[in-house]
Amino acid sequence: MYYREFGIPARIARCYGIDQLKEHIERYNGKKNCYTSVYVFNDREEVTEGKTNYESAALNTVWFDFDDKDNVELCLKDVRKFIKKFCDPLNIIPRIYLTGGKGFQMNIDFDTTVMIPNEIKRDAIRKYLLHLKKKYKLKTLDEVCINNSISCLRRIPNTQYISKATKEPTGVWCTQFTVEEIMTTDITDLYTMAMEGPRGKAFMPNKSMEAQRNFIEFVCDMLDIRHTVSNTNERLIHRITEEKSSIKKGSTSHAYISSEYIKPPRECILKLIERNIKRGHSSHEHNNIIAFELINAGWSDKDISFVFQSIYDEPAGDWGWYTDNPDIAGRHIISIRAKGINRYSKDKLHELKLCNTKRCLCGD
Repeated sequence: MYYREFGIPARIARCYGIDQLKEHIERYNGKKNCYTSVYVFNDREEVTEGKTNYESAALNTVWFDFDDKDNVELCLKDVRKFIKKFCDPLNIIPRIYLTGGKGFQMNIDFDTTVMIPNEIKRDAIRKYLLHLKKKYKLKTLDEVCINNSISCLRRIPNTQYISKATKEPTGVWCTQFTVEEIMTTDITDLYTMAMEGPRGKAFMPNKSMEAQRNFIEFVCDMLDIRHTVSNTNERLIHRITEEKSSIKKGSTSHAYISSEYIKPPRECILKLIERNIKRGHSSHEHNNIIAFELINAGWSDKDISFVFQSIYDEPAGDWGWYTDNPDIAGRHIISIRAKGINRYSKDKLHELKLCNTKRCLCGD
């Protein structure tokens, strides 16, 4: 089961669900600074029972911690710069919080949970944040939190900030602000607003496919993985990647990336693709079935070429199903698309013994 960690700031509890988290907040808010983990973790993936496996984190967001104990206005400048130069061009609406202390927290939320191997999660998040810090010259983006980003605790919105010196509430709350408020309100007024108490719902994600795509493209580049196909069909890419790595040790892995949503293939076609990847080859008829399916599902030529490369692993010339150039599709695919051929019907797939009509949910 998935859970969040709760801290004051020492980690004192696991919260399985929002109700348990609320119980701890009600108990400690106003007495201790309240924190929770950025991510949820899976207790079924623990190496040692009772010890959190941080690599089991469900990656559905990237968290930024801007902090400057001497000048919080520098944090605000960095937040505004990042919004203007990164978020706005990609139409990303970040969640932004004044911590109540000397900084800001920000989340950019993915459209779905990103599926990458556990062993690279920590490094992927860390390097992505370091990349953004360097690219946009974010001087106040905390490197300590960057280096521990997957396991970090973050301040809980709508909780009071407790002074480290007096151990008493300062009157400032960890407060979520809109992008417009952050971009137009000076730091003094933001703190004044943060002293008015809890304001509205917090932790509501602003899901962004563009944020997700930007992150996965970075991870693919980091690992020298070709990114040509859509991560919206993550189940297929996950299986393809696993099959390729298990079949051909040391071979280059692949991952799906695209700018738009595409439909997954029907279950029986997905199984056909998987079987052919295991075999390392495919018949001409099977290739036609796969191509018809993916073209009618809205896949691009590059996306489809990637699937065939996963099957064969070697270019087959211009008349093959893909070419040496990942930007140019094989002529078979181009020809099929030009003819506008429909995908195989369920009855035809059943006739070819690729689909069990009685149990199949594929439809026509």
